Amino acid sequence: MKYLPSFLVILLSLAISNSAFAGLYDDWPDEAICLWLEQRPDHEGYLEENKKRELNCFKREDFSPRDFVHIPINIIMY
Repeated sequence: MKYLPSFLVILLSLAISNSAFAGLYDDWPDEAICLWLEQRPDHEGYLEENKKRELNCFKREDFSPRDFVHIPINIIMY
């Protein structure tokens, strides 16, 4: 029982370090990354993953980016 706090600290530090090395999009297939790029072609995370995996989504024949226009809505609540 006297080693329990040390064991918990080590376990917690290992859990944090393992999640720090895992990428956000590592578990997703290549097709999903390209599909997301079609929806948001200027998203930094998707572009970085496309470059990291060397997918070249923009050069595919079936790639058709959608024209996404963000229009902010001004809502006034009384």
